[in-house]
Amino acid sequence: MKKGNDLGLPTQEEARKFVLAEPSKLAKEEKKEENLPAADKSAPPAKKPNIAAKLAKRWFIDAFSGMALGLFATLIAGTILVQIGKLAGDNDIGNFIQMIGKTAQALMGAGIGAGIAYMLKADKLTIFSCMVAGFFGAKAERFVPIALAAVGNPVSAYVTALITCEICMLIAGRTGLDIVVIPLTAMVISGVLGYFVTPYVNWAIAQLSTGIAAAMEWSPFVMGIVISVVMGLILTLPTSSAAIWVSIALAHPDSPMLLLAGGASVVGCAAHMVGFAVASFRENGFAGLIAQGLGTSMLQIPNLMKNPRILIPPVVASAIVGPLATTVFKIKCNASGGGMGTSGLVGVFGVIEASADISPLMMWLGIALLMFVIPAIVSFAVSELLRKVGWIKFGDMKLELKSKK
Repeated sequence: MKKGNDLGLPTQEEARKFVLAEPSKLAKEEKKEENLPAADKSAPPAKKPNIAAKLAKRWFIDAFSGMALGLFATLIAGTILVQIGKLAGDNDIGNFIQMIGKTAQALMGAGIGAGIAYMLKADKLTIFSCMVAGFFGAKAERFVPIALAAVGNPVSAYVTALITCEICMLIAGRTGLDIVVIPLTAMVISGVLGYFVTPYVNWAIAQLSTGIAAAMEWSPFVMGIVISVVMGLILTLPTSSAAIWVSIALAHPDSPMLLLAGGASVVGCAAHMVGFAVASFRENGFAGLIAQGLGTSMLQIPNLMKNPRILIPPVVASAIVGPLATTVFKIKCNASGGGMGTSGLVGVFGVIEASADISPLMMWLGIALLMFVIPAIVSFAVSELLRKVGWIKFGDMKLELKSKK
């Protein structure tokens, strides 16, 4: 018979050593666990997703950005063409150009619907269906054949297209009949919203518009500051100043006080664009000058998150040019240009169209001084002062304008 060690089993001596060694090993392992960092012992609980913040971003930043895209492609571009057609004169060429521009303006609601659905990452069929929803929403309050050429209300288009898009995205892919179900659903939803909801939306916007006009008549100086500063901030922040001002101004497009408020709005937006372009020239050069001065000051958003003090120079400039626009030069601006500033010179065209009742000299002086010269000088001077006191440092307004390969 084989012994224990012949069978491959441990001997009594080996077993005794193993038993004696085990407690020391366990003690060492316990010490290792005790020496672990506190972070490893008690990791912080995973953060729950903030649904309210996600929806706010989706509905008021992403959707507004889509609304702005639709406005640029229809109403704003169409307004520029109409102005070019008028400059061409009352002839076949001028009338043809104006016809194209007015057609683009009339399609504003469809453009807003497509833009919102695109920015919300909807499927293709939902995007095209939202064109119908936006078009109907913009014109729902007066949907008669003679009003089809009218621009309509952009806020109604926004509300109708947004709700329609969200519902269509929920049902997309759930049936094998999307090609029929989604367009019909979009039409029914937009019809219901247009009949029951948009009249109240239009009423609320009209009241806001009336209030701004009344306040402007009460104190052009104070409202010049308020509107200029607020609209300039809206232009720089991740919202659409163009969409907001179009919505307000189109409620009463022929109101003299709203046109005057449009003048304050356009110079406030210009103050931010030109102000940032000049104040950041040492960091960004001529490329930054063009990108911000004729593009958008929204490029500075990442830098604003790091140092909000860079916002001070353009805000000061907008507070100066706003009351000058409403009390001294009295320049006006139409709905499509009021929230654009110097972007693509759309605001300049808007001032030219709306300021026909003042002398050409005052109009051109107002455009040159309030939209370019004064914002540049004030923003540069204030930014240099802030650099000296250390509130703004070199590189705080640096833009990454070159595409990464």
